[in-house]
Amino acid sequence: MNLEDFIREWQARPLPEFINREGSIRIKGKLAPAVIGMRRSGKTWRLFQEMRDLAAGGVDPKSILYLNFDDDRLYSQNDVQKGEGLLDEFLETFFRINPGIRRKGAYFFLDEIQGIPGWAAFARRIIDTENIKLYVSGSSAKLLSSEIATEFRGRSFPFELLPFSFREYLRYLKMDENPSPLDRSEYENAFLGYLSAGGFPEAFPQDDPQIRAGLLQNYVDMVVLRDVLERYGLSNVRGVRELTHALLAQNGNLVSMKRLADQLAARGLPMGRAMVSRICTHLEDSFLVFFVPLYAQSLQKIRVNPQKVYAVDPGLSYAVSPSQSMNLGQRFEQAVYLELRRRYPLLRGTGISYYLTGDRQEVDFILGEAQFLVQACVSLKEEKTRRRELGALEKAMEELGFKQGTIVTLHERETVKTSAGIIEAVPAWEWFLARNG
Repeated sequence: MNLEDFIREWQARPLPEFINREGSIRIKGKLAPAVIGMRRSGKTWRLFQEMRDLAAGGVDPKSILYLNFDDDRLYSQNDVQKGEGLLDEFLETFFRINPGIRRKGAYFFLDEIQGIPGWAAFARRIIDTENIKLYVSGSSAKLLSSEIATEFRGRSFPFELLPFSFREYLRYLKMDENPSPLDRSEYENAFLGYLSAGGFPEAFPQDDPQIRAGLLQNYVDMVVLRDVLERYGLSNVRGVRELTHALLAQNGNLVSMKRLADQLAARGLPMGRAMVSRICTHLEDSFLVFFVPLYAQSLQKIRVNPQKVYAVDPGLSYAVSPSQSMNLGQRFEQAVYLELRRRYPLLRGTGISYYLTGDRQEVDFILGEAQFLVQACVSLKEEKTRRRELGALEKAMEELGFKQGTIVTLHERETVKTSAGIIEAVPAWEWFLARNG
C-alpha cells in the first residue's frame, strides 16, 4: 500500500464506537498534546475521541490525518529507519491529495510515535513552520521526560492515560455514574468486579477468567519485550522477566533494589543493584509499574528508603499473581493509588508518597502539596485493624498539622472525631465516583 492509498483509506473509514474517557487533552495555542501510557490502555481510542469532538465542533474531517506507527503496513513498504524522511513523505502526500488544507489548517495525530527515529525534530519543525495542530501518543514516559525536554523543547504537554477508572468501567457496564444510596449493593458488586477485571478495555468482554488472565499476561510480556528489551538493547531476557514478575508479585508492598538483586542472585540470575535499579526505571518508563517513595523533605532520603511498588492496573495484578486468590487488600490499596494519580496528575512521581510517623506507624498515601492523608483499608470491623488504621492517621495528622484524614473502605461509612481532627471513613463505590480526594 502506497502512502496516498493509506491516507485515503483512513479518511474514508468511519470512526469506531468507543467509551468516552475522562478529562480533556485540548490545549490552546501551538503546544502539542502528548498522550502517554502503557500499551493497550486506550491511547488510540482517546485520540479517536478527540477527532470526533473536533468534527462535532465543525472541523473538516479531510483536515485530519491519523497515523498509527504500530501498523505494520507502514513498515512493509517504508523502511522505519527513514525516520523523519518517512514523516515528511506523509506530510507532503497528505497536503497534495487535500489541496487547500495547508493554508486552512490541519490536525495531525501520530500514534505510538516513539519508535520513529527523528520524530521529535519533525514534530518541532511542523509546529513552528506549518499551520498544524499536532497530537502525539506513545508507550513510554520518555515522551514525558528526556525526549520532550531535549528535543521537543517545551512545545508539548503530556497527558498520562491509565487503564479505565472505576467511573469509566461503569460506563462500559452502562451503569449510572451518579447512583443513589439505594443502589449501593449493585455498585459494591461492580467495584469488586473492577478489582478483578481491571481497566484494560480489551479485557472487559472476556467472560472466561482464564482467557482474560492470558490476555493481560501477554500485555506484560509485550511491555518487557518491546518497551524494555528491544528499546534499550538489553539481552538478559530471563533476568528482566524474572525481575518484572517479582515486582508484580510485590504489588502494594515495600521493595528495595538490594533485596531484589539478592533474590535474583539466589535464583542464579546475578544482577547488580545498579542494573536492577536501571531496569526498574525502564519498567516505570513503560508504565507497567510505579514506585512510591517515603515522604521526606530530603531528596537523598527519598532515594535511599525502600519504595512501595504498584502495578498499572488491579486486573493485571490479579492475572499475573501466583494465586488467583491474591490479597484483596493489596489490589484495593493499588486501586486507591491509581485513582489518586488520575485525580492529581501534577503530583505523580514523588508528589504522592507514603508516610511513616515518628513511632513507625504507616499511612498509605500523603499528598503533601494538597495537604491530605488517605488510608486504604478493606474493613475496620476487626478491632486490631481499626486501632492500627485510625491510630496511624491520627498520629500523622498531629505531626503534620492536618485537620482531616480519609480512610477508603470497601463498604463502611463512619465519622471519627480525634484529638487531631476528623477522620472520615468512606465506602469505595462512593469515593471512587467523587471528583476529588
